[in-house]
Amino acid sequence: MSRDLESLLRFAPDGSSDRLASLRREALAQFEEQGLPTRRLENWKGTSLVPLERLHFERVGPGAKSIEPETGAFDLVFVDGRLDSAASDLSALPAGIRVTTLLSALEEEPERVSDFLGRLAEPKRHALIALQTAFLEDGAFVSIDPGTKTVRPLRIRFVSTSDTDLDTEAEAASASFPRLLVVAGEDSAATIFQAHDSIGSAAGLTATVSEIFLARGAHVEFVQLQSEGAARVHFTSLHARVERDARFSSNVYTLGEGLVRSEAQVELAEPGARAELNGLFLGRGKGHVDHFTTVDHAAEDCESDEEYRGVLGDHSRGVFRGRVIVRPDAQRTDARQSNPNLLLSDHANIDTKPQLEIYADDVRASHGATIGQLDEDALFFLRARGIGESSARLLLTNAFAQSIVERIDDQGVRDLVREHVESTLDQFEGAARRDGERLR
Repeated sequence: MSRDLESLLRFAPDGSSDRLASLRREALAQFEEQGLPTRRLENWKGTSLVPLERLHFERVGPGAKSIEPETGAFDLVFVDGRLDSAASDLSALPAGIRVTTLLSALEEEPERVSDFLGRLAEPKRHALIALQTAFLEDGAFVSIDPGTKTVRPLRIRFVSTSDTDLDTEAEAASASFPRLLVVAGEDSAATIFQAHDSIGSAAGLTATVSEIFLARGAHVEFVQLQSEGAARVHFTSLHARVERDARFSSNVYTLGEGLVRSEAQVELAEPGARAELNGLFLGRGKGHVDHFTTVDHAAEDCESDEEYRGVLGDHSRGVFRGRVIVRPDAQRTDARQSNPNLLLSDHANIDTKPQLEIYADDVRASHGATIGQLDEDALFFLRARGIGESSARLLLTNAFAQSIVERIDDQGVRDLVREHVESTLDQFEGAARRDGERLR
């Protein structure tokens, strides 16, 4: 283990509930045994964590910065992994949904929370999950009563801060480790919007694990928007268990500029379970974005539909690994997977590998990936109608990206994500114009 990474381990927390303390100790031991993943591992061939190894950590948890409250903006706000009660607003939550901090839930109903916490995200199988669990201090716990159907989304914001706004190699790094645990009762329905952003430009690590349990007939739409700065390393791992006739819709939008590893693992555990995995990643600058997804068809008569789209510009690099497993008993499975990618620069590249592992014989499944550039005929068509080249390129790129955004059911969340995507793509085109001017 690198010397700089050892600077992080000295911050390992202690205390809290017996269950949490035990979970932390076990996870820390498992992380020290495994060490950081390297490219020698099959699941990490496309991504190096050397930038994380080089960080020298001087802080875990909140720094000096505070978040200004925004009326009606977010229900829960966590700053560097801890609740900011002044910036949070739970006054508008509907009946039948309970939202609290993970620490409060462990104190008030330890047996129930312990039945779910760490059950899907297993530290012994994944070093970064072990690291996140070892430093787990707090997070959000969401419990939705059976039959409850919410009319507005639950909004959770995770903010990572820097101690300085100066971007120099001598800066000390900060780390945050927020957690999300969601338990949706039978025939319930809810939309959960999880936003990640950062304040300041210094280097750091954000590591988040989300575990979502859907009981029979439940429907959860989960939307994750990540827009952290270029100097941060961002790791997020989403785990969902979907029971009989339940539906899980995951929508992941990665707009940050740094080193990103985003994982999603969905288990279709009982007959009739359905999952939709929608994703969009925008690579710019020298960013590296790695998406690794697994859909496990463990029961018969289940359906999954997955599409991740990549838009890569500048010198960015994208990685997509999509894995669909169909177990021997998972007859009458219907599984689809697609990864279309758009390269906006000669220097950008994508490494894509969709995979099917089928062990049943009554299965309908498809998978594929495409890599291309903007259609020259379409560009000519727009320019012939008086649209400038930059505007035409932006229009086509935006259409390619927004088709994934339109899959969000909740209109308010969809509009917010659309604005973020449009703003990021404007930066793409602005950078392209500046590069063109320098070349001329």
